[in-house]
Amino acid sequence: MIKKNSIQKYLLLFVITAFITSCEQEKKEISIIKPMEFPENIDLNGFKFPEDSTKIYTWLSEKDTVNITKHAWGIWAGLTEPTGQKYNGEELLIFETWFGVKELAEMSANGDVDGGCKTVKEERTALKKPNQFTHSQLLSSNKGTIDTTFQVFETVTYNPSAACFATKNLIFNQSTLDKYKVKDKIGVIPSFPASAITTKPTYFAGNPSKDGLIRVPTWPGIPEPAKNFGTKLWNLYVYADINNKQPKNKKIVPVSSNNPSEEEIKNATCNLSDFINYKIDAKGAKYLNQHQDKGDSNFKTGDYVLLVAMHVGTKEISNWTWQTFFWSHNPDSPVAPSSQFEANLRPKSLKGAAKNYAVSTAYAMVWPNQPISGGTNVGAKQIIAFNPYLEAGLGDIPFKNNLNSDYKYGVQTNCMTCHALATQSGTVGYSTDQYISMKDTTYFKNQVQLDFAWSIQGNINKTK
Repeated sequence: MIKKNSIQKYLLLFVITAFITSCEQEKKEISIIKPMEFPENIDLNGFKFPEDSTKIYTWLSEKDTVNITKHAWGIWAGLTEPTGQKYNGEELLIFETWFGVKELAEMSANGDVDGGCKTVKEERTALKKPNQFTHSQLLSSNKGTIDTTFQVFETVTYNPSAACFATKNLIFNQSTLDKYKVKDKIGVIPSFPASAITTKPTYFAGNPSKDGLIRVPTWPGIPEPAKNFGTKLWNLYVYADINNKQPKNKKIVPVSSNNPSEEEIKNATCNLSDFINYKIDAKGAKYLNQHQDKGDSNFKTGDYVLLVAMHVGTKEISNWTWQTFFWSHNPDSPVAPSSQFEANLRPKSLKGAAKNYAVSTAYAMVWPNQPISGGTNVGAKQIIAFNPYLEAGLGDIPFKNNLNSDYKYGVQTNCMTCHALATQSGTVGYSTDQYISMKDTTYFKNQVQLDFAWSIQGNINKTK
């Protein structure tokens, strides 16, 4: 017969063992994400990051769009390289490991100057509504022209170099920015380091049908004449099969009918794996259900969001390099603001979903490239570079355009021009494509320039 005290010992041992096992399982469920540096050895002939600024300026002086485009593709290749790290069982790409600006702003508010330099993450950067949509609405003289319903959501992130700079300088704090104000002159924050990269990954959120298909708007091209052209006006769709049952290299024929036939849907269906994508967690599902269009708010843990766009800026030159990527149903021959010329320069080493994106570049505001200050729009030619999923829905932009007074739509914008106007107040606004002098007091008097980072302006800690 087993003695009573022996039974108690066994029970105690069982409870302790169960407790330890439970703790170990709980520890295993906690993911640690280490922000990864941009890869040093991208397997592309001649590619280097950060590239010497004099080389990039030479490309610009010679209007060398071949090397500019190759460099943009090299950046894309590095951003989309797998890291070996996993979150919720999914492998993370380089850009997916980086801190979001909201996270960095919270570190700054707490005075954590080393936060962006050393801290690891425990979850993906949270989805949020694109700030530029609501900001442009406030600045528009005709608020009815702006599409304020949301199907795309962003996760603006900084690479380790930019993140470390941001918290070291507490650059998201109002009190810090106020120190750079200069009465009746132009204030400027310290410049980001040459190795800094900022990104705006942008995701489409759509509920799958009972057949496991997500209907995704796909870019039809710039409208003629130019107009406000948000995703709901494109009337061109593909379907992403969440079960990935479509054949490889299938030629996709998007549908433009509001009531497509089964055959049309079949021809317009690609695989979910043709997009960079990820499964949302409970927090992500809750956020989407709070901010999605009415009738589309039944997201749950395990549903997917699809990367459809990404702005990328690098501080390799004073005005940053700007390249923007968007998903294309025909990536070998995409429509403007990309082109077959740019697609032909896409590196063959790109594999999987990453090769299904088109690129548009803005390493200058206009041709010929103008100096940082003191240049002109006289005799200049446009460089149109925007992202369809982000800027096409902007209209009635009131900022005066000295290059072409008819420019007022998002489909007439240039990344560099617009980001040049990033200031602490945010009241200078957005501009369509033209040259902006960084010392023009017409725009910048009594303003604090944010080194082209609208992401700072949208996340200022007002009480810090």
